[in-house]
Amino acid sequence: MKTTPFDLVIFDCDGVLVDSEPLANRVFVEMLREYGHPVNLEEHQREFSGVAIYHRLEVTSQKLNWTPPADFLPAFNERLIALTERELSPVAGVRELIESLSVPICLASNGSREEIMLRLKISNLTKYFVNAVFSGLEVPHPKPAPDVYLAAAKAFNVPPARCIVIEDSVPGVTAGVRAGMKVYGHAAFTPKESLRKAGAVPFENMSELQSVLSEQNKVAVWQSIVGAG
Repeated sequence: MKTTPFDLVIFDCDGVLVDSEPLANRVFVEMLREYGHPVNLEEHQREFSGVAIYHRLEVTSQKLNWTPPADFLPAFNERLIALTERELSPVAGVRELIESLSVPICLASNGSREEIMLRLKISNLTKYFVNAVFSGLEVPHPKPAPDVYLAAAKAFNVPPARCIVIEDSVPGVTAGVRAGMKVYGHAAFTPKESLRKAGAVPFENMSELQSVLSEQNKVAVWQSIVGAG
């Protein structure tokens, strides 16, 4: 009998491992304002948390009836990299959560591999994910499709039902649910109820999640002892 309730933990990156979502939102909104569109920072964060930047620009430009210049995304990326290098930090408690886990871990994000590796390097988390990074840009369909999560499970030869996903956005939760995995939703910028409706078990912070997973491990160990007896 299994002595753990899961065999692989798959982390999203932005908003789960690193506090990059507010930085990206800040740059995006600042640029919109420079082009004469006074978008509300907080409302935009809530609406587009976890949404790929190209889709965010597409939806926003349609709402504003505005055609962004051809260099908008390259300029956005350049400014975001500069801000990331100055201000990016790991999510509070995530390092302690990682070190408490007794099963393999990996990272699955909609970001490019270059973006992911930069974030890990700046936040000093690279050592935890050596050869265990999966990009949604390297599979047929990014989140909310399940492809990147299924690719991660396949690489580790773990059935989806034995994987757990840690996410912070509705598209990410949807991807994990579609992959047939149990999903925990970090309610940092997405309301708990929205995460719950998408299929996740919501949690407030990494310390809370660490306690939940630790308790599940204890139950699994006890069940294995009882079963062996």
